[in-house]
Amino acid sequence: MVLSLILLYIKLLTRFVMSIRDELRRILTIISDLTHNDTNSTVKDTQITAKANVPFKEIEQYLSELQSAGLIMQDSFKPGNVDYRIYKITRKGINEIYNKEFR
Repeated sequence: MVLSLILLYIKLLTRFVMSIRDELRRILTIISDLTHNDTNSTVKDTQITAKANVPFKEIEQYLSELQSAGLIMQDSFKPGNVDYRIYKITRKGINEIYNKEFR
């Protein structure tokens, strides 16, 4: 019984407090700024790369990690014959940014 309560506490704690690397947090903050914290707004990966001033290969890796963590999502809408990807910030991503600011 006590063990199950401890496991539940740990599960709830990790749900609300997620620690991500500074590089990922920086990219997430850029996405947040470009979308104005609107989960319906989109941003191109090229815009993120331009603002981050980091090589595109690194940005791709960071975006993949952020997407795996559920902090951003790739928008399914993509016009034909384009070379960029479109991303949206998730509610979880917005919460992660604001939770860090107030810790």
